[in-house]
Amino acid sequence: MRNKIYIGSLAVIIAAILWSLDGTFLRPQLFTLPSVLVVFLEHTLGFIVLIPFLIIYRQQIKLINKKQWAAVFWVALFGGALGTTFITKALFLTGFHDTSVVILLQKFQPLFAMVLAAIFLRERFPKIFYLYAAVAIIAGYFVTFKDPLTAGNVLKTTGLVALFSLLAAFAWGSSTTFGKYSIKNINYGLLAALRFGLTVLIMAFPALYYYSGQFSVVAPKQWGTLVIIVFTSGAVAMFLYYYGLKKIPASIATLCELSWPVSAIFFDYFLNKNILSWTQLLGATVLIVMVYLTTRLNKPHVIVGIVEKGANNGKKLGAKTANLNIKLASNLPKGLYTCEVEANGKKHQGLLYYGYNSLTNTDTLEVHIFNFSANIYGHQITVVTDKFLRLPKTFKNPEDLMMQIKKDLLNIGS
Repeated sequence: MRNKIYIGSLAVIIAAILWSLDGTFLRPQLFTLPSVLVVFLEHTLGFIVLIPFLIIYRQQIKLINKKQWAAVFWVALFGGALGTTFITKALFLTGFHDTSVVILLQKFQPLFAMVLAAIFLRERFPKIFYLYAAVAIIAGYFVTFKDPLTAGNVLKTTGLVALFSLLAAFAWGSSTTFGKYSIKNINYGLLAALRFGLTVLIMAFPALYYYSGQFSVVAPKQWGTLVIIVFTSGAVAMFLYYYGLKKIPASIATLCELSWPVSAIFFDYFLNKNILSWTQLLGATVLIVMVYLTTRLNKPHVIVGIVEKGANNGKKLGAKTANLNIKLASNLPKGLYTCEVEANGKKHQGLLYYGYNSLTNTDTLEVHIFNFSANIYGHQITVVTDKFLRLPKTFKNPEDLMMQIKKDLLNIGS
């Protein structure tokens, strides 16, 4: 658990780097083909590669409920079919001569993802997270343009390029959120296979109905490019992405995806000999630092201590807690966290709260262990934090506190 945030973030960053290679070097070679046909062919080939995950994890398909199926379909429709079509169309409209505006407008993707993650996934972070997120998006702007004063290009670009770019940002941002929701109890490889398979079904009609006669004009070199896409920015990148998304919150994942513009600029330098400006280098540095700081906000904290006697207020409120010495939380940001608790030699899931207690008028450090009733006063327990849920709150009366406890427990169960 200690390293999963960093491993997950690294997987998403690698996937984003592969996507930048796609836009800089691979997709331009498919410029003569209709964008709908390109999306259909790359997802068909990718699905063939991912079929083994459907076979290996076929039993998990039964675990997907109706809401998760709806989320998977959304991911396929918006993240696979529409998102890829929109970005391909936007890039094709620019002729790949000036893609900076398309990349710039993708900076709206984290905004869409974080808002939707807060609404549908109830992801919560310390306030400093949103400052880091804002700085990261601004840094992405500086990475995009050699001269920051060229922001006027956004106004000069054609309406269709801007529209398709923004639609792609929304499609991929929402796909990050609903991908996180749908991956809760299934393998990341299975989700990638389902996404590609459903995207093929969605794109089959428009591709075959309107462009069936153009399959013969796909040049051998373009078929080779499509195969390379499958094993880099396509199926392989999506496998890595969902592997990472399984381990980190959607809000952090979407910020890690901002490594795409950074790597795109560097690929542009090495492949096309376009020299980086000092503002791009500065923006890239700031962006990397902000992504690193956001991942640290959600890093696991390990607390080992002896359970102390309390006032039994938690039991009275319907959520019995194990109290720990507050000095153990010296490096822990205040708030409510999901956590893993090792007690009596077994591991359990629970909630850790560190902050102001309205009933005692003091700061407390206490753990509520799910489905646990053993007496562990005087016993040593180990607590490892997982996800930050919310900041501490003050309450005027016990009734309001009880309502908040019920809300917290409901959020965990959803």
